Amino acid sequence: MNASEIRRRFVDYYRALDFHLLPRAPMVHPSIPMSFVMSAGLVQIETSLAQVEERPGDQFVLVQECFRHFDLDRVGMDDTHLSLFEMPGAFVFGPNGKAETIRRMWTLATSVLGIDRSRVWVSYFKGGEVLGECLPGDRVTRRAWIEVGVPENRLIGLGSDDNYWVQGGGIDDMESPRKAGPNTELFYDMGAEKACGPDCRPGCRCGRFVEFSNSLFISRELNLQNGSLRQMAEPFAETVIGTERVAMISQGVQSVFETDAYRPLVDTIHSFVRAPDLPNSLVNSSEHVIADYVKALYILVADGAPPPGKNGRERIIKLLIRGIVTRQIILGIESARFLPAVIGCVSQIAHRSLRATPEEKNQMLSYFSNESRRFLKTVERGRRQLDRLLEENDGHTLSGSQILFLEKRRGLPHLLTAMILRERGLAFAEGEYREALEAWKKRPHN
Repeated sequence: MNASEIRRRFVDYYRALDFHLLPRAPMVHPSIPMSFVMSAGLVQIETSLAQVEERPGDQFVLVQECFRHFDLDRVGMDDTHLSLFEMPGAFVFGPNGKAETIRRMWTLATSVLGIDRSRVWVSYFKGGEVLGECLPGDRVTRRAWIEVGVPENRLIGLGSDDNYWVQGGGIDDMESPRKAGPNTELFYDMGAEKACGPDCRPGCRCGRFVEFSNSLFISRELNLQNGSLRQMAEPFAETVIGTERVAMISQGVQSVFETDAYRPLVDTIHSFVRAPDLPNSLVNSSEHVIADYVKALYILVADGAPPPGKNGRERIIKLLIRGIVTRQIILGIESARFLPAVIGCVSQIAHRSLRATPEEKNQMLSYFSNESRRFLKTVERGRRQLDRLLEENDGHTLSGSQILFLEKRRGLPHLLTAMILRERGLAFAEGEYREALEAWKKRPHN
């Protein structure tokens, strides 16, 4: 089942239950200056409702792309993470009907989308501390899952880090209350052979369990006066799926990049690779990063993203382009035909409502050309600084703090430092670099 069919089945299922279809919200929207529409549903539903004169009921369904700049570094690290992905969502405003929401969620997953119920695991909020307040477990949700037939040995209670959602502070400096509530998630078991140990369960990061759907029961908000959680005047429930992950499960492949929506793109990128003797893992991860970043760049620019720069939206475009160029260097991709070919492939596989115009494609190429020239100058300066550090080290490899200095103060990505050191027969101090990076993140100015 491809992405179009997954999308259609999701929308048709909820429309048959009298959910009102809302339009897609653009990724760049004036209601959220300095940012993109990037949260998994809430901003989109509020933006979409703002486009209609009056709210036509209490039940809504929509299909929306999400972009998460904070996940850029996770792309290529596993089989499922994307910075830009599609998330169909269904929303019900009013008292949280948890049992009804869960019945719909189970029917959607197992009957409408045809996912093997014997391989589905479920998590729910088992209770714990949230914003300094000790909250009880979500017994209603647990009971509802048992009633639809989920075996208790595949029903896992997790704490607040996994199964209690609290809205981020956002860009309005907390002028509006942050929403909160427990959530429940569906996981697909990719097989015991992927387990990290005998106690491997949902919530583990080893890759055995792939989350593909969740429901949020938003019933509380943060009291801005005293920091406590209070009941919302109008609670709501939200059920979403990840289209790319459902496609991965449906098509029986091991990675979102092996689905029909990404395989042609990865193959196109691979045809330009000219770097011999690279580890397969580095080639694969670099191809996956380029595929994700180019698709994100394509849709964001088509939706009106500005030229790369230092602030807000501009910085995100800059990060995407520099990430693409970094991986091109690693893969030895120098052909001028590369980016037009990859953009053309994205255009062919993208949903027709997302396809960029010729003018938008040219704008994308212009952004890329200008920023890549700036970045390559930065890389060259970083190489010269690397040479000076090696001289100071009397030929010994760079320390973790030196690698971090090159990255944060001179703009040379650690991946390129690793490549240069490898070419010179020197080790890359991965552990030292990670320790230095974590210490840097904890500094007050960050």
